[in-house]
Amino acid sequence: MHNVTRSAKLRSPYAIGDWRSRLIGVGVAVAVAAALFAGCGAFRNIILGDPPAPLSLDSVRSTTSHGTGTNASAPVVGLALGGGGLRGYAHIGVLQAFEEAGIDVEVIAGTSAGAVIGAAYASGRTVEEIKQLAENLDVSSLIDWRLSTTSFLRGDALARWASDMARNTPIEKMPRKFGAVAAVLDTGEAVLVERGDVGMAIRASAAIPGSMPPVESTRGPLVDGGISSLVPVRFARAMGADVVIGVDIYCNSPPRSGSTFLATLARVSRTQTCLLSSVEMAEADVLVAPTVGITDMRSAAQREASVLAGYRAAKAAMPAVLDQISGHATSTIWPLAP
Repeated sequence: MHNVTRSAKLRSPYAIGDWRSRLIGVGVAVAVAAALFAGCGAFRNIILGDPPAPLSLDSVRSTTSHGTGTNASAPVVGLALGGGGLRGYAHIGVLQAFEEAGIDVEVIAGTSAGAVIGAAYASGRTVEEIKQLAENLDVSSLIDWRLSTTSFLRGDALARWASDMARNTPIEKMPRKFGAVAAVLDTGEAVLVERGDVGMAIRASAAIPGSMPPVESTRGPLVDGGISSLVPVRFARAMGADVVIGVDIYCNSPPRSGSTFLATLARVSRTQTCLLSSVEMAEADVLVAPTVGITDMRSAAQREASVLAGYRAAKAAMPAVLDQISGHATSTIWPLAP
C-alpha cells in the first residue's frame, strides 16, 4: 500500500506524519479494496490525459428488457455474480466447482467485484489463470490518487487493468455473454453494460461513491451496481439464461465487528443493502451463499480461504444446480440456514 504512483504528483498520506492524513489514507485504501480484489501484480498506475467517451445508450439497458434461452434441449445456464469487495475471491472457487462438474456457463452478469471475475471468465480465461492473477494482487498498483471534491481516486488505473484482465476484449465479442451491472446515480435504476470497453464497464460497476468518480453515460452518471442490484439475477435472466445461479458473497458473511462509528455505519449499510437485495436474490433458481471472512488484503492465506469457501459452497449446492438443469424446479439456497 506504500507504493503510490509518483506520476500523480501526490504524496501518499502514509508519508505524512499527521494522524488525520494517515486516517484518510487508510479509509481510501479500504474503499479501494472494497471494490477491487484481483490484480495482475506489477501493473502500473496510469493517469489518462483526456476523459473517456461516455458509455453510449445502446450499450446500456435495464431489466425492462427480457430475453429467453434459445436451446430447447439444453437450458442456458447463467451466473449472477454479486458484489462484496475482497470477498470476491470466492467467485473463483465457484467457477472452479462449475468447471469440475462440466457445467457450461453461457451467461454471466456481474456486479462490482463479480463483474471483475465475471469479465475475466467470459473473455476466455481459465479459472487457473484468474486464480494466479488474483494471487498476485497489488492493490497499490490500482490506486491513482486525485485531489477532487468528487472522489479520492481517478479510476483510470482500474479501467486499464480490468481491460487487461479480460484480454482487452470488447464485451460484445467475448466467448461468453457478459454484462456489468451499474446504477444510475440520479435515479438508482440498475442498468446493464453489455457492449463496448470492458474496462469502462467495470469501472462503472465498481465506482463506489466518494472513492471513484461516476462514469458518464447517455443514461446519466453510473456508480457501483451494488446500490441497486447486489446479485444481478434479473439481468442474467434477461440476457437469456434459463437457469440462473446467484452467488451472494456479502450477506451471508460476518458483518464488520466493533463499536466505532465507522463500524456501525458499515453494519447499517450492510443491513440496508441485504434487505433491499433479498427480493431479487430469491428469484435465483439456486443461490450459493458462501461465508467469506477476509479482513487483510495482504494475507495470501485469507485469499485462499475465500476461494475455498466459494468452492465448498458451490460443491454443496451442485446437486440442486444439476436438478435445475435437468428440469427440476425447486429454488434452493446453499448453504442451508441452520
